[in-house]
Amino acid sequence: MVDINGTLILQFVNFIVLVLILAKFAYKPLLKVMEERRQRIAADLDEAAKAKTEAAQLKADYEAQLRDARARAQEIVDKAVKAADREAQAQLDAVREQIAREKEIAQAEITNEREAALKQMRQEVVTLSMAVAEKLLHKNMNDAQNEKLVADYLDQLPHHAKGN
Repeated sequence: MVDINGTLILQFVNFIVLVLILAKFAYKPLLKVMEERRQRIAADLDEAAKAKTEAAQLKADYEAQLRDARARAQEIVDKAVKAADREAQAQLDAVREQIAREKEIAQAEITNEREAALKQMRQEVVTLSMAVAEKLLHKNMNDAQNEKLVADYLDQLPHHAKGN
């Protein structure tokens, strides 16, 4: 069996004293340190959660600003495209007006040249008619000779017109 002697009692008393000393001087400070550490960890976790929430809010704000910037950029591009279209249409209209003016000028010149050519041809016909009449007056010819002379002069008319 177990022998209870003074040494065992003394060791038991020493153990209880040691437990009391450790409880007073080591266990309570150790529990205090553990509680402070638990509180620091909880505070750090709270701060991390707050930081995560703030980061999510900053990300949402950034994405909203990015969407707004893209929308404004698209508006600017759309305005530029519309302005370019208007400018191109204005230039096209100006070119069409210029072509219409030049066409009118060309038609007027063609009309004037045609009238001048007709006038010149009339003068040549008059001159040739006068020459025919003069020759007819100087010659006393019969009807067949008159017809032959007029036919010859009429045949010469295209050659005269080309020569001038």
